[in-house]
Amino acid sequence: MRIAMAGLLALLAGGPAAAVSGDVEEVLACVRKNAPRSALVQVVELVSVDRNGRERVQGGKLSAKRGDDGVARLLLRVEEPPDLRGTAFLWIQKPKGSEIFVYLPEMKKVRRVSSRQLRGKLLGSDFSYEEVARIGAPGEGEAKRLPDGEKDGRPVFVLEATPDKESGSAYTRVTSFVDRETCVPLEIAFFGEGPEPEKLISVDPARITKEGDVHVPRLVRARDLAKGTESRLVTHAVEVDPALPDEMFSSSRLEQSK
Repeated sequence: MRIAMAGLLALLAGGPAAAVSGDVEEVLACVRKNAPRSALVQVVELVSVDRNGRERVQGGKLSAKRGDDGVARLLLRVEEPPDLRGTAFLWIQKPKGSEIFVYLPEMKKVRRVSSRQLRGKLLGSDFSYEEVARIGAPGEGEAKRLPDGEKDGRPVFVLEATPDKESGSAYTRVTSFVDRETCVPLEIAFFGEGPEPEKLISVDPARITKEGDVHVPRLVRARDLAKGTESRLVTHAVEVDPALPDEMFSSSRLEQSK
């Protein structure tokens, strides 16, 4: 769920960034071009599939906004199933690192996700906290541009980022394939110590729709290649640049249902 959801998460990629080379900046500028002016809301369904093919479905709303302070915020509120209603996830992107907060109704408290917990699964899915953040910041860390390529028959930019050691990342490198036409990342490959990716996040190009000036992927998949599991994020409705109050993105208000 920036590169991530790419229309929503492109909003998060438009924030302050460290100085990068011109060839890397061309890719990041493409991703930023696909961002709404201020905010985006998506009604989503998160489907997790275990290795035996059993599915678990959760529904909710993803909201993102870039404030006047330049800080981007993403909020996920779970509405279905009933036993998980009220669960909330907040990501605040800052120039130096991100803050992640989670509210679980059964615990009745908001907790902050530390760097040691970045590998934890978001709502039990194959999207980890780190991967959500990485989707929103494809060039975070030491980034370099690789030769342009092709993905799913479409020309793509290729960007490789090496996470900072102090970030607590589970990965040694992250490679993003950004569609040159829509500026949507079609695939993000997450590598550990080995030569093959451990996790893939991909977008179905046939399920990208244009909402106003924003290209929105309606289907995003996360696949854990080692465990043989998969999660799908399906977008059912999109609202571009709605008026969203800043206070709804406060960690102190995560306990509220709306």
